[in-house]
Amino acid sequence: MGRAADAAVERAAERARALRAARTEVLARRGRDRAALAGTRAYLVCACGAERYGLPLEAAAGVLPMRPCTPVPGAVPALVGLAAVSGRIVSVLDLARALGRPTPGAGPGGHLVTLRNAPVPLALAVDRVLGVAEIDLDAPDLDEETSAKPDLPAAAHPSSGGMGDAAVSGYAPAKSEGGDFVVLDLPRLLRRALP
Repeated sequence: MGRAADAAVERAAERARALRAARTEVLARRGRDRAALAGTRAYLVCACGAERYGLPLEAAAGVLPMRPCTPVPGAVPALVGLAAVSGRIVSVLDLARALGRPTPGAGPGGHLVTLRNAPVPLALAVDRVLGVAEIDLDAPDLDEETSAKPDLPAAAHPSSGGMGDAAVSGYAPAKSEGGDFVVLDLPRLLRRALP
């Protein structure tokens, strides 16, 4: 019985070593994957009319179908109203209106993008969410805070009641995954669009 017990102990020790080795390999691979992604940033790409905008993915808490909103008297024009989302009341800001773009307003086929760490519980109303794009931050193609931003239509200027390009922090050109989009500076947009 002593030999059988020793063999069982040895098999258990060998299994533990194999499990530790496998776990070490998984953790090492995960570290390599993170290092490879360190130079990228993920954006949630949304459409408002014919225009596409990218919000930092880490700022998005979720995407939901558009729902009815209760208007708020005297609110800024971009504030569509209040909606119930997951048992709490959330302010709904129309992204196109906040940027001064002409919009019929997000319809029943639109989406709400709920935000993390906003100054108030908040969701952005967009025509549709198109997906997630990973952008290489080291590539010269992501033009941030430069004159390489696309020309914005006259309706985008602050005199139209929106922010114009004041909330734009860059431009991801067409060869990026999912096509080109304007990169938004979400904190600046929220500071200027909310009362």
